[in-house]
Formats: sequence, C-alpha cells, structure tokens
Amino acid sequence: MSSVFDKDLKSLDALMQNEVICWGEVTRLARDEDGQGYMVTTLPAMSQHGISGGERCVIYTNEADADNVSPHLMNLMGRRVPFVVTAAEPENDRLIASRKKAQIQLKAAMLQDLANSRIYEGTVTGFSRFGAYIEVNGVTGHLRNSDFTSDHSDVREYLSVGDSIEVKCKELSQEGYIYWEVVSKVHRTKPISHDFEPDTVVLGRVVRINQFPRGVGVFVNLQTGIDALCSLPRELEVEEGARVSVKIETVTPGTRPTDTPRIRGRIVRVC
Repeated sequence: MSSVFDKDLKSLDALMQNEVICWGEVTRLARDEDGQGYMVTTLPAMSQHGISGGERCVIYTNEADADNVSPHLMNLMGRRVPFVVTAAEPENDRLIASRKKAQIQLKAAMLQDLANSRIYEGTVTGFSRFGAYIEVNGVTGHLRNSDFTSDHSDVREYLSVGDSIEVKCKELSQEGYIYWEVVSKVHRTKPISHDFEPDTVVLGRVVRINQFPRGVGVFVNLQTGIDALCSLPRELEVEEGARVSVKIETVTPGTRPTDTPRIRGRIVRVC
C-alpha cells in the first residue's frame, strides 16, 4: 500500500460513503486488459475531509457521462470534471470513480433553478449536427441552432470550443436531458460567403435524412451554415454522416443578403 493511500484510507471511506463530489483534470486516456476504455484524473487535496490528495482516479467509459452511454473520452481530455469516488484499490495504487454519479447529484441540485429559468454562464464543449454542447457546473446540455439564432445560422459560425456563453434551460426532457437557449438570440449581420454555383460538383457530408410528403430529402452540409437539399438517390446507399459528392443544380439567394442561400443538388457519389 502506498504512503498516500495509507494516510488517506480512513478519510476515503467517509468520502465514498457520503458520495462527496471532487473535481480533477483528465490527464490520460487508456484501456485495460479487457479492452475497456477509461480516463485518469487525480484526487485533489481536500482538507475539510482530511484528504491530502494525490491518488490516481480511474473513471471507466460506462461511468463517464450521465446522459450518454457511449461518450467519446477524447472530448474530456484536459477538462476539469466532477467525480465521486466509488472504490479504493490500494493494491493497484488507484481509486475507482464515477463522473456519472457526480453529474446526477449536480443536476438534482440545479433542478429548481433550471425550472425558474436561471441564467448560467456555460462553456462550449463540442458541436453536434444541430447545435452545440454547453456545460454548466459539470452538467452538459444541448443548445440547438434554432435556440441560438433567429435565422438559419450555425452556432459554429460564432462560437468555438472553450468559449463562454450565457444560457438558461428551455426544456428538460423526460430522461432529464437539458436543452439550453440563449438569453438574446444572435442574427447574422453579414452575408454568408460562398462560391457554390450550378453544374459544379462539391464534397459534403450528410447531416440528416427527412421524410417529406413527396419523398425523402437528404440534407448535405457543404460548409458551416450551408446545406444542400438533395433527393434520395435510388441507386446509392446513403446514411447520416456519409461523405458524398453533390452536383449542384440550383442556388437561390435568400430574401435578405444575410439569409442562407437555398441550394438544391443531386448526390452523384458516396465517398
């Protein structure tokens, strides 16, 4: 048993029983002999709990996120995350911890303020096809493009990972997932720059496939903030996330110079 464990062991028992929330920076990602992914952080010094700190804390993928059963640990690298220590393994010189349990506690403590539309300062931690992931007090929620802008802008046109933004809760799903909205929506003030023209072929990525009354429409992202609407090709298998070549058929400017152009095209190849 290491001297660090020897000093903290009794206090660690109380820390685990009371499920005290700790915070630490993720400094390493790895896999164990069974192939399970995990991330590593360090227990901080917590004098109020009699903890000198310094123990290595391992958080496995299945305990890494309360809202995502298969989180990408790489997105947490270098981030300061909350966690609860769940077990001590002095023989392996490490602690086992759970970010999931800490997030559940933190979210429960926020519920009343979320319902009352309290304004929080959040941090952008990543992007999705429809918006951005915003973290507040260690709890992550989703900010949809439509809850950030009053036009068809993409959050990525304005924000980068690590940026701060004021948000409030717009909706809390039955599963407890938070959907954020901004206090004042952004509106594009400059025309979006692009060089797309009819009869040219460009690369893009399929972001969604929708069923319409007249058939299936495939939305292909050509650049940040600009999608092309294409019909579903009969001879090709297309799925969300696929890279495709699109032959542009029409480009229609918006009503205002700042509006996103309406582009229609045809998928000619799956890359």
